[in-house]
Amino acid sequence: MDTGKLDPAEGSVLDGLGERIRAMRSQRNMTLQDLSKASRVSVAMLSHIERSRSTPSIKVLDRIRAALNVSFSAFFEETEEMSPASNAAVVTRNNERPLLKFEATGLVKELLSPARGTHMEMMMLNLQPGGYSGEEPWRRVGEKCGIVLEGSFELTIGTQIYNLSEKDAFQFDSSIPHSFRNTFDGMSKIMWIILSEELG
Repeated sequence: MDTGKLDPAEGSVLDGLGERIRAMRSQRNMTLQDLSKASRVSVAMLSHIERSRSTPSIKVLDRIRAALNVSFSAFFEETEEMSPASNAAVVTRNNERPLLKFEATGLVKELLSPARGTHMEMMMLNLQPGGYSGEEPWRRVGEKCGIVLEGSFELTIGTQIYNLSEKDAFQFDSSIPHSFRNTFDGMSKIMWIILSEELG
């Protein structure tokens, strides 16, 4: 279980993230202890996150997401056109893309898909030189696919390593442990699409 010890530079996320997590927890009638048990994140850390005194790593945020049974997009700030009240929302304007910033890993996620609560999410991954997906590999039931729009990056799926350059595309079973890293000497941009049987 993750403890309350956090590197202050581990991540920089949108204002109001803690409030959104607290609201989602309350809507589900979950105590901090309930969320801690389900997410394997300590009560102390969750309390600090909800009060915006600490910022979670990408992996911790994903554990919270899974415990709350929401998509990653639930953590992004909403624009009017992306509001859940607008069921017909199909557009995310270029200048209105919500961001999640993780400074320690050199990663910024831009939410491209406007729909909430679906089994598909589309994001733009902006990776600084040396930027990476986190210390632990990811795995989730479903599929992931995408295309390199700028730069290049290294995609590891299981024990296989793929070096992808601009305009290269990929698709894989996301239940296989996977990770990525920017091996380019400049910024890399990757269109990243998640198709999952579970939200997120």
